[in-house]
Amino acid sequence: MSMQTLVLGANTVITQPQCSVAFSTAKPLTFGQQLGLIWLPLDEQRKAACSPAYLHETKDWAKLNNIDNPNEWQLDLPQLFDSQGVSYLQLIAYAYHEPSLNLPAVELDNISLKLNDTAISYDFKATERHVKAAIILEIYQRNGQYKCRALGESSTQGLASLEHRLQVSLDMRSPNTHALIQDAQRMQNQPNNESRPPRHVQAGETWTGTAFAIDPYHLLTCYHVIESAAMIGIRQQGQPDREAQVVLSDIGSDSAIIKVSEPLPNYLPLAQQCSDNLGESITTLGFPLSGLSSQLQVTQGCISGLTGLSNDIRYMQFTAPIQPGSSGSPLLLPTGEVIGMVTSSFVHEHAQNMNYAVKFQLLSALLSSAGIGLDNSYDSSLTKTTHLTTPQLSKQSRSALWLVGCQG
Repeated sequence: MSMQTLVLGANTVITQPQCSVAFSTAKPLTFGQQLGLIWLPLDEQRKAACSPAYLHETKDWAKLNNIDNPNEWQLDLPQLFDSQGVSYLQLIAYAYHEPSLNLPAVELDNISLKLNDTAISYDFKATERHVKAAIILEIYQRNGQYKCRALGESSTQGLASLEHRLQVSLDMRSPNTHALIQDAQRMQNQPNNESRPPRHVQAGETWTGTAFAIDPYHLLTCYHVIESAAMIGIRQQGQPDREAQVVLSDIGSDSAIIKVSEPLPNYLPLAQQCSDNLGESITTLGFPLSGLSSQLQVTQGCISGLTGLSNDIRYMQFTAPIQPGSSGSPLLLPTGEVIGMVTSSFVHEHAQNMNYAVKFQLLSALLSSAGIGLDNSYDSSLTKTTHLTTPQLSKQSRSALWLVGCQG
């Protein structure tokens, strides 16, 4: 079989819909250690169509041929394009960069890829210095054929700039962070969002969680609350039940945005600036153990850590007691602002009150990815300057809290 070499902007037919893709670099850099890859599915408007595939989070349609060799992939294009509303599949290569981990700086230079055992090849060459991320390939479907196009859109700012352009939330953590979290959780038999298998539910199975409104039509909750749900409803005492639809979800931060068609009575403001809140008092409102009681419950505690398990910077640790069903509850500062969202609890016989919340910065980024702007006019002088008592917080915020009911 003769090899076809692509140049920038050229396209060609992929003759095997179940195709293999292999990578190599000119410099001695290793995928999975210094470089990452993302397969990003897009719809017709080139917006995110479903969750991407990463080296640390493969998919049924994008798998590693050998887990010990993370630069060889197997793609099942019909499974992706025919069942999930995908029009384009873009390949992003990027350098891992997490300043808090003090990793040595690397950059993209030359990356070679080969499709279907060298039938098609493309050599991406960075045209400027300090490139941290680049879209190097696009796969699409035309007239019943799969085609690929050689691209070279690069960024010296890394994934953050591509996030903004594509309006999608991407997981930028280094493999060191993933390995630390996964090792710790394997030791404690506590699977995290990226490593655990998808939830399998039976038809008619139900479960609950918590959500809070952030504008008149949108609410935030956890990804694992709405995962695999065929129907989502929200309920609040004194209000009619409403059906909700998922706008955008991100397994990496365990966050999701849901939307209703009728305006909500109240919503909560997200914190607007980052500060050292270690030791700050917080209040949570949610619907834990809703099988026993569907009443809103309030707990108190403080921010006990500024990172999550294994120093994961996406999360903070807090001490307010939580139970199953609390996922999606807001962490409220005394000002009434949301500083985080309850996502998980680390259970161990020698550890107590090791509970974690997604930081407000990630929640804001998710909303931005969905094109949802926050109403800053809501931040009244009361919430900006006054520290409320717990009863005042509860009274002011309770109408923004909803019990989420899901059915498989």
